[in-house]
Amino acid sequence: MIGDWLRRPGSAPPGENLLDRKALDFLALAKRLTAPLGDTEIQRLRGEAADAIAAGRFADADKNLAQAELHAIGGSTDLSALPLERRLLIGENRADRAALSFLRTTSEAYREAAARYGEASALIGLAEVDRSRDTALEQAKVLARISEDFGGREGYDGSIAALRRLLEGLDSLADTIAFAGAQEALAATLDKLAAISGDVRLLDEALAHCRAGLEDLRHDEAPALWRALKLRFGKLAVNLGVSHKDDNLLEEAVATYATALAVWKRSDDEARWLEAEYMISRARATLGRRRSDLSLLERAFNGLNRVAQATDRGHDPMRWAGLQDQMGGVLAAMGERYSESVVIEEAIAAFAAALEEYRKERTPLLWAQTSANQAEAMLQLARRNKDKVLAQQALTQLMGATETALQAANGGAVATDLQKRLAAAGTTAAKLIAG
Repeated sequence: MIGDWLRRPGSAPPGENLLDRKALDFLALAKRLTAPLGDTEIQRLRGEAADAIAAGRFADADKNLAQAELHAIGGSTDLSALPLERRLLIGENRADRAALSFLRTTSEAYREAAARYGEASALIGLAEVDRSRDTALEQAKVLARISEDFGGREGYDGSIAALRRLLEGLDSLADTIAFAGAQEALAATLDKLAAISGDVRLLDEALAHCRAGLEDLRHDEAPALWRALKLRFGKLAVNLGVSHKDDNLLEEAVATYATALAVWKRSDDEARWLEAEYMISRARATLGRRRSDLSLLERAFNGLNRVAQATDRGHDPMRWAGLQDQMGGVLAAMGERYSESVVIEEAIAAFAAALEEYRKERTPLLWAQTSANQAEAMLQLARRNKDKVLAQQALTQLMGATETALQAANGGAVATDLQKRLAAAGTTAAKLIAG
């Protein structure tokens, strides 16, 4: 399966995500090929196809499935005249040939898989409407994977067009689950296209599709789909709420995550549960800082701390450091509301922990931002304790962070922000030092 990938000129080794997805693709097809379908001859041919893919003989497997398809057709020259159950059988077999094409790791094979899923959807048609829609949705997902695995936007554009066509024939009330599934897939594709194109308007559109998918979908109808829509909506709402300074979106994100976490055990999918905990904490932290709401800040810190405790520093040091930096920011905001200095001191310590991984020579911009965050917390503490020496130290550190950002590649935006913060800090420190 990965041989095609490795034979591409200049190809990098396959990433862990690609290997995981391909393993799941293989297991799903192998399971389908051994499930009862059709008469004994078709089952024999499908069993031989299963043996062939296990041995890596994809061409032989496709021949077996093509023979099974011909056997099901039975010499008919007008497939539309066949009984519905026979069309369903042929369509299911064509969908498995699509899945077989998708095992290969070339963009051409992905396109062949997408075409075959489209044919399967048309063949099944009215024989089983829900299954026909499922295969149309698979076609769209395969198209998106062209861009995801091989780059460019061609696959995403094709997927978006296919999903829009699918949605034209769906009704939110009559076809609730199919409608919600297509909306979730469309939102996911728009989100990914926004990431490579830089078009933030696509994120607003993705959010609207998540909202549409959730409008009539109940948790008990399709728990996994409901949760997927909730999580994507929450993530989009947090990111847009932060960038647009939209408190209403952030509140909606908090409410969305809260309803999802209320019916979701951490043990069911810890990685995604922790991601949801992180995002709701980020939203609470932003709202808490804007409103000086100590309750929101405390809940944000507790959530971030839970995620940090579950993060293996040795395995993912950058994520661990990022969490320390964010916890430091929340603690610094909390320190403004507490009369004791201990919370600000804890913020300074959290920033120091982050800087153990954010090394100046390795990640200059991250180092500069966290160093500046720590310097501002130090200045906050100096103001509280009327400590002139600490104020001067904080100002010097903030100047060093700004200089590093100015010299770093692509550091213009960060440097501009730090220069503004340096000017404000300079005024504060000057008053404190002057006594």
